[in-house]
Amino acid sequence: MTKKLTNLELQQKMDIQKWLDSETRHMDMCGHYDYCKYCNKYEQTPCANAYERLQEEKSSFDAYASKKFNMDKVMAKKANRKSLTFVEKYTLSSDTVKERYAIMKEALLTPVKGKPVIKSRISKQCDTYRRDGEIIAKITILGTSLRINLKLDVNDPRFSDGTMPHYSTGHKHVYEMVPFQFKVNSKLALKRALILIETIKND
Repeated sequence: MTKKLTNLELQQKMDIQKWLDSETRHMDMCGHYDYCKYCNKYEQTPCANAYERLQEEKSSFDAYASKKFNMDKVMAKKANRKSLTFVEKYTLSSDTVKERYAIMKEALLTPVKGKPVIKSRISKQCDTYRRDGEIIAKITILGTSLRINLKLDVNDPRFSDGTMPHYSTGHKHVYEMVPFQFKVNSKLALKRALILIETIKND
């Protein structure tokens, strides 16, 4: 059984990795990791503590979903062809869908230096992402696949070469702010979705 590292040991290990990454990339990597948004530089082990906070957030949605989920009620809703909430759809989804969702969520919430922080809010229909109060993305679950809607121009020539097959959903009220819809139902689609996410984060 692998012994869990203490916070001090984890900090030392992360410091070494950060130094190696900084040498490789020829830049100070402090502030560029996904856990950095949880950093408090005044703590004794800031990187280790930030990493632990990130792991807690990753598991928080599953905990939130389990509290909101009642199998009997959900199956009764399905039998009566009633719409399921986002949390209910997530809980019934495969591990693959959950993993892809977690990867996209992390990509959206990882901060970009010099850009406002993006925040997530889960509603009955979807997971909505806002920056400075403006909706920039929504993640929904339809059937057995994920869909991500982004605040991108559906006619943007950057995405018109066939490698980013997307749909215009701006005519629907729920998507009017994020009309660019992309299906995420494969490993390749996930990679492309992450490219789209980076585009919207840096625009």
